[in-house]
Amino acid sequence: MKTLKNLTKKPLTSLWSKLTFIVLGIAATVWFLIRVIPKPSRATYPCMKAAAPFMSSFVIYLVSLSVSVFAFKKFKKKLTTSRYLPALAFLAVALVMYVVAETSGSTKAKATILVTANYFEANNPIGVVQGAKPGRVVWVWDDNATDENFTPSNSEANWWANFTDANVVDDMLYNAVNAYAGKSSVKQSWDVLFKYFNQQHGKGETGYQKGEKIYIKINVTNSCCSVSGTKKTKDFNRMDSTPEVMLALLKQLIEEVGVAQEDIFLGDPFRTFHDLYWNVCHSVYPDVVYCDGNGDNGRHQTVPSSNQEMIFSDGKFEYRIPQEYIDSEYFINLPCLKSHDSGGITLGAKNHQGSILQDGSGSDTQSAIDMHYSLPDHDNTDGGVHRYRHLVDYLAHEQLGGKTLLTIIDGIWAGRSWQGLVEKWNMEPFNGDYPSSLFISQDLVAIDAVCFDFLLEEYKNKPSGDKHPYMQGTDDFLFQAADPANWADGISYDPEGDGNPVSSLGVYEHWNNVSEKKYSKNLGSGDGIELIAITSDDYLTSTYEIKNDNNFSLKAYPNPAAENLIINYNLNSPSKVTAEIFTLNGRKVDTIQQDFKSTGIHAINYNCSNLKKGFYVVQLTVDGESNAKHSTFKFEKR
Repeated sequence: MKTLKNLTKKPLTSLWSKLTFIVLGIAATVWFLIRVIPKPSRATYPCMKAAAPFMSSFVIYLVSLSVSVFAFKKFKKKLTTSRYLPALAFLAVALVMYVVAETSGSTKAKATILVTANYFEANNPIGVVQGAKPGRVVWVWDDNATDENFTPSNSEANWWANFTDANVVDDMLYNAVNAYAGKSSVKQSWDVLFKYFNQQHGKGETGYQKGEKIYIKINVTNSCCSVSGTKKTKDFNRMDSTPEVMLALLKQLIEEVGVAQEDIFLGDPFRTFHDLYWNVCHSVYPDVVYCDGNGDNGRHQTVPSSNQEMIFSDGKFEYRIPQEYIDSEYFINLPCLKSHDSGGITLGAKNHQGSILQDGSGSDTQSAIDMHYSLPDHDNTDGGVHRYRHLVDYLAHEQLGGKTLLTIIDGIWAGRSWQGLVEKWNMEPFNGDYPSSLFISQDLVAIDAVCFDFLLEEYKNKPSGDKHPYMQGTDDFLFQAADPANWADGISYDPEGDGNPVSSLGVYEHWNNVSEKKYSKNLGSGDGIELIAITSDDYLTSTYEIKNDNNFSLKAYPNPAAENLIINYNLNSPSKVTAEIFTLNGRKVDTIQQDFKSTGIHAINYNCSNLKKGFYVVQLTVDGESNAKHSTFKFEKR
């Protein structure tokens, strides 16, 4: 994998730069005044903070230029009257103001370099694999999780509940956790995760202990400017974290692991946990501590740390973090699958933009707005690799990345740009449907790398204005998080400021191709990422058949089934036969036969039309004279 690329691009001409600056300055000034004069508190909104630098530079430019012209006119007038000393003074003022005007007007328009797909080298891992299953990332895809007929609308407020199948999402998360840990039960799988984490943190091989607190950081970016109190009022065509994923995660922690509800913090610390989310989660688990920036209507208001705990490694800023992070033993990062117009991608690392609070920021504002200078869209034309990237500090900090038990990237719905505009994906295997996916890993770098590959493939054929993942420098934080050899010159990543810089935080590489999606560990060619894919296609077989068993033979069809599932079985001896239907996470749905049957051929014609769409397991138990035999197979209800 290439670790340094010195791509260059011809700079914009000075005329084009000046015209761009003037146009942006006028637009930013008009927009700022229109929005802020009627309601001054809007000055704290992210869009206003983004417009402010252009406006202020433009105003300084106009004032400086005007003073320069005025002073030059005075210089000429004093010169003609032979008053040389005042003339020189006005000339000096004119020159100084001209320099100020030119300096403020020389702000470069963003002209980030776009790279092409061949920029990324396949199967050349860098870094050190992390996790109980080192370098493992699990991807679960089930197209039944979402309704392909749904079209995003700004008038459809509660579309999550109407177009997301909570049972399918529940099954997906069970499959993901079990596949990662290699266990057959979720309780055992979480025990693997906790024991690895505690070993790494010097606590020995111990699992979760009663009373330990867990913080679940979600992404509710779009509540920043679209809520009134706790009610979401607009931007319904945008996605944030999927509440059904939150609910599935809470279910596992509370009902399987045994975590008390009151020992779980869940929220986006300085955003609003709005009513649409509250109604889904609080109605089931009312004693979970739901966190946001305001603390209205039963929410817990985030408490900023007393000290500025986050000390960015370039020395420019220090920030407070939630005290609740510090009070928790474990952290679960639950970001969304999105592109981003400033960062290129917004996944696990960038979800921590909402984890820091700048002094003086409002409780529900983008506290990390000042850190945008280290994102790739601010690189302009002077390169985009080996620069300081504050995202590495997020992954490295002992209270953020250092406390992360598990990262779960929510790709049930995917979003474009920071707004998370909901849209279908065209890459295979989605082929014009929503991605309906979950990704999990304990390797902080590997999981962002895998999702980066998905975003690169999906955005490969987008218009240039939307090709955010292809901005040069987008993956610079992954290079640097993986290997200190790639750190920016003069930077030592030490976000606690204690003199102990971090080492490798995980492994970074790209897959071989979109069809196979194989990484070096899958190919046996290196100690890099291992992607375990559990997809809808894994379950689709037209007929399930067992022959020559000692007790029975079995044939079941069709698969998928819409109305009826036919199960034919042939007993070699009289036996008690029990046939049951389960969800993929082991929840019993129905008993479809429980009877004593004679030797010979029998049939079960099961009407499955009342089942919700999704995947199920049939278990057939044949209890003969000598022993019992079990056969299980998956089928899809469509």
